[in-house]
Amino acid sequence: MARFGIRLSMAVLGLLVGQGVALAQTKLLLSTFFPSTHPIYADVMVPWAKNVEAATQGRVRIEFSASSLAPPPGQLDMVQKGIADVTLQFAGVVPNRLQLELLTELPGPVSDSARMSQALWSTHERYFRSADHYKGLHLLALVAFPPQELFCVKEPYTSVDQLRAAKIATTPGTAARQYGAITSGVVAGPAVRFFETVSKGIVDAYAGVTPIDVISFNLAPSTRCAIRFPDLRTAGSFALVTSERKWKEISEGDRAAIDSVSGAAFAARMSAMDRANAASTQKLAEGGVKFIDASPELTTELRKAWSFLDEDWIREAGKRGIDGAAALRFYREQVTGGGSAPR
Repeated sequence: MARFGIRLSMAVLGLLVGQGVALAQTKLLLSTFFPSTHPIYADVMVPWAKNVEAATQGRVRIEFSASSLAPPPGQLDMVQKGIADVTLQFAGVVPNRLQLELLTELPGPVSDSARMSQALWSTHERYFRSADHYKGLHLLALVAFPPQELFCVKEPYTSVDQLRAAKIATTPGTAARQYGAITSGVVAGPAVRFFETVSKGIVDAYAGVTPIDVISFNLAPSTRCAIRFPDLRTAGSFALVTSERKWKEISEGDRAAIDSVSGAAFAARMSAMDRANAASTQKLAEGGVKFIDASPELTTELRKAWSFLDEDWIREAGKRGIDGAAALRFYREQVTGGGSAPR
């Protein structure tokens, strides 16, 4: 009878411990402005969330909000205020806070999204971490989306003079400054609002988006071509963050487990974006959109016109105690494969 009592007590204790683990489960609410059908949501963040749960043996679970709990520029504030626990913040709409991450938007060499994301993470680890610009937050990952193009609504551009006369819709920030150095006809605004200006022929071209966006925003019917500038292209960058307060509620072991499936591992997941971008590019080409490489002459002229963007970014990095020239050089070496493999 005594042994039975001991066994029963141990069984009850085990049950209580199991219930305690369940009750101690940490739930992180992830809010993003991307729809659930977007590849970054469905093919990158959802699988990552499952990995987090598996890595922590169910002790940490990520739940997705039904809709975005803040506009794109307010994602970091949303997490810091505790409205949501995790978000993917587009650096381009918060340049004062994520200035360093904007190096992907500087016209230069590009690669696939996975490699650029690995390069961006490696650059952060080597150069940016000392800036400590994620106060109140814990940085989980940095990623770069697939390369952006200049899409033509009318005829393709073969000279700088043609671009000077063009009216071009761009996203705000770097892209607006980039094309603003060429033409006074820049119309800057969120890419989700491109449809009105593009479909009505108000602009001659648009920039700062990927082939995925062209299809997502229904711009394909109004698009005739896409111009690529060799070694002078751009990509949007994003930061995956969680609140520092919430992060500290998680055990040290589980934090290490989450970090192990984030960072470089999260960057590798961006190959899903590359597959989606390749499919979108093929769909556009099959629909009659021509992909054209700009001539060496045009590329040379634009390189001169856009060189100030590198200089400005390097100067801003310096204000944050970062050797911007070295960081930019390192990033581009990783992107082109000219340096050591991204870490």
